Amino acid sequence: MSGDELKSAAEVFAQELRGKIEREQGGVATFFNNFLLRTIRELNQLDPTLVWKESARRIGGAEGDHLRRRLTVLRGHLAARARGRFVAYHERLPVIPEAAPWGSDIDQAALAMSQGTTDCLQWRGMPLFKTAFDMSIYPMLIWEQKPRTVIEIGSGSGASALWLADLLAMSGIDGDVYSLDIQPPDVEHPRVTFLAGDCRHIEMAFPAKSITNWPHPWLVIEDAHVNVGGVLDYFHTRLQPNDYLIVEDSLQKRKKISGFVGKHDGLYEVDTRYTDFFGRNATCAFDSIFVRR
Repeated sequence: MSGDELKSAAEVFAQELRGKIEREQGGVATFFNNFLLRTIRELNQLDPTLVWKESARRIGGAEGDHLRRRLTVLRGHLAARARGRFVAYHERLPVIPEAAPWGSDIDQAALAMSQGTTDCLQWRGMPLFKTAFDMSIYPMLIWEQKPRTVIEIGSGSGASALWLADLLAMSGIDGDVYSLDIQPPDVEHPRVTFLAGDCRHIEMAFPAKSITNWPHPWLVIEDAHVNVGGVLDYFHTRLQPNDYLIVEDSLQKRKKISGFVGKHDGLYEVDTRYTDFFGRNATCAFDSIFVRR
């Protein structure tokens, strides 16, 4: 998106955003709302005979860098908005490579620090290996989806299973968490069942006969890093429309994810409301918060 098309799209967007701020946010703008509206105002003050990119290019120094950075963010946001919320996995290529060269708007250092620097994020006094971004994303997703069954592959200390169960309870959802690990943690929660099992034999860990009656919607979270393709294939045959499938730490699993989605063309879409809520792929689940169609 560029030239007059970009200017027109920005003007329409600005009008819609102002209306949203008034109607849905009680007249209070977010930091990002203000950032975008200020960006559009500044760009509209440039030479009207030139496209914004050319005008910004001609401005030197810090002011020019400032405008070019803002323009890049605006273009990326408008392009993502035009694509819509649910996007096919193969379409999740960087819309503007210079904006997200490694696939995320969050740089690698910031994402690395988002689990904590002086200590690991905790829940109930136990280490919770989630990013600060994911700790905000999951409550919103759970509130919207209202899963009756949460399946976690990889228990770790058990903190994440307890956290997910607490989110269900706080949201008033009648649901349960089933968390699998070779060595289940020695913690308890009335809504959590810790299961002993090996992901390499996922059909034995979650026998079809046992899980058939678990109520939907399901939220399945793969976080074990073992037999990823086999785990995804196994749950594919049991997922129903509007169930969610999340693959955490997905950067190192992209080949497996791509192969899985390719086998089931059109049945899984990336929910960009959550992958991109804080910027493109501001999550450990790069392009891998899927809704089953």
